[in-house]
Amino acid sequence: MSQGHVGRAVESRAARAGGGGQGWGAPDRAGPNQRGLLRVVVNNGAEGGIVSLSVPPLLLVRGYNSCNYDDMNKELFAKLVSFKTTADNPEEIKKGFEYIAGLFDENVFEAKILEKNGKYSLLVSFAGKDGLRPHILLNGHFDVVPAEDESQFVLRVEGDKAFGRGTMDMKGMACVLIEMMLELGKFPDKKDVALLLNGDEEVGGENGAGYIARELGMRPEFMLCADGSGEKSFSIVTKGKGVLWLELQARGKTAHGAYPWLGENALDMVVSAIRKIQEYVGEIKADAWKTTVNVGVIETGNKTPNKVPADARAVLDIRFTGEFAKTPDELLQAIQKLVPGVETRALEKGSPLLVREDNSILAKFRESAEAVLGKKVPYSFEHGAVDARYFAGAGVPVAVFGAVGANMHAQGEWVDIKTLEQNKEILRKFLAGV
Repeated sequence: MSQGHVGRAVESRAARAGGGGQGWGAPDRAGPNQRGLLRVVVNNGAEGGIVSLSVPPLLLVRGYNSCNYDDMNKELFAKLVSFKTTADNPEEIKKGFEYIAGLFDENVFEAKILEKNGKYSLLVSFAGKDGLRPHILLNGHFDVVPAEDESQFVLRVEGDKAFGRGTMDMKGMACVLIEMMLELGKFPDKKDVALLLNGDEEVGGENGAGYIARELGMRPEFMLCADGSGEKSFSIVTKGKGVLWLELQARGKTAHGAYPWLGENALDMVVSAIRKIQEYVGEIKADAWKTTVNVGVIETGNKTPNKVPADARAVLDIRFTGEFAKTPDELLQAIQKLVPGVETRALEKGSPLLVREDNSILAKFRESAEAVLGKKVPYSFEHGAVDARYFAGAGVPVAVFGAVGANMHAQGEWVDIKTLEQNKEILRKFLAGV
């Protein structure tokens, strides 16, 4: 057993599962006389303004699909949002995973909390199946970025929009994935499907998906990552850019700023290297499938301008296509040959995401989406990085999809509930045929 792997099945009874932001017996946001209840704020529009619903969490366990917003379990969604699962709160992430694990019958499922360097993930598979080798892996993340105020950890529903921290990124889709696994557990013939929720995607994913793909050797036949889509419409991402956070460092010789010829300006060396890399990458074009470079940090040890800097440092964020370089190491080696006068170091790296569009499982997923939505579904690409890159780097075919929403990482974050429901129906149709 690899170091950091907590290989225990988590208890599955809700009464034993620790509550997150609000435990079973802890004061919660529903008010001092409603302990153990969840608060959901619903705007009924012209029919009657805002209504607060207080819902017992046990309803989620006794009948997880018994209290729906159409086909979306609003109470489960509210509970997930209530957990303050930020990077600086690992115990809250762990409590959230304990709560989720508690929804799964231990006679049907095996739920394991995995830990590496204080970061947690949750793996749910069917009892008797190899959770590290499933046919289909459903993947998402449970962590969120910090919120501006406490109210963002209370789900607020206005029409078809659900507001709150992480509603779009990505507790809405996490709720869909959990519900689908629970639904699959009701059938006598258990599918070879597993669910992986990570707790460190927002801080790079190295100790979550990275650890599980590299050290535990998880290799699904196909991976569906639900951390995609955006403000417009449903699409299936089949190409995603790799990432290389590149540190450049140079050493020079200090001198008085009035006599620069007596020194060796380290900052000039770094700036020259940056220009060479920018020329190598080429011109940036808006929303194009091409490699980009962003100069995110540039600094020297100088405290005054009248001094030639003897040291300089920069950090570049390079997002590269699979056509430009197959791996971050390949790209790093090319850059090292390009700028031999400065030191280079990879601070963060991830492989490009790519699945062949003739993949039979991908084709079935697309057919399911088109059948549910009643229209053609395009294949698309993504500029940003998701946890799936760790699996793509290990040769696992990956597709990314998600809900429609906006304002990720910002106040006013929202997700379209109807698209969550559509995604659940797409997954239901797809998983029935694999």
